[in-house]
Amino acid sequence: MNPTTSTSPNKESTFLQILRTASREDLALLTKLLMPHIAQHDLRQPRVWGDKSRLHLNQANFAINDLLVNTRSGHVTIERDCFFGHRCMLLTGTHDYRETGAKRLKAVPDAGRDIVVKRGVWMGSGVTVLGPAVIGENAVIAAGSVVRGDVAANTIVAGNPAAVVKTIDGQTP
Repeated sequence: MNPTTSTSPNKESTFLQILRTASREDLALLTKLLMPHIAQHDLRQPRVWGDKSRLHLNQANFAINDLLVNTRSGHVTIERDCFFGHRCMLLTGTHDYRETGAKRLKAVPDAGRDIVVKRGVWMGSGVTVLGPAVIGENAVIAAGSVVRGDVAANTIVAGNPAAVVKTIDGQTP
């Protein structure tokens, strides 16, 4: 039997028992050794604010760099071959601006602000997409852009609000 596992569900592993007796210096060293691995792992996981069952990764095989997904007011679907720069946000949530104070904080719709990211989309670092929105196949969203609404397939958009700057024809220059 592995000495780091326990024989009973109520019994701690040997590893945890040893950790409880470690000095502050030993724990600081362990933290220093583990933090790069933990940080790398965290950067590759989408952070979901809202119901995680509303995030649909349809055969997604994408690169994530600290992607934030808000599913409070809708579903978010990400298709294959998409990739994201650092700190992109896909936000379905909103508040009712007509309310004030604490009422505004709680006035959040449950649905109607879905975001769909179609196959092959590239979002540069710092992109914010506000739902409802459909980002068409192979679209490119320039770094720092704010998208409100749909983006046509095979286009490059940039700015705040994002606007079309070029059409992608699939030909190399």
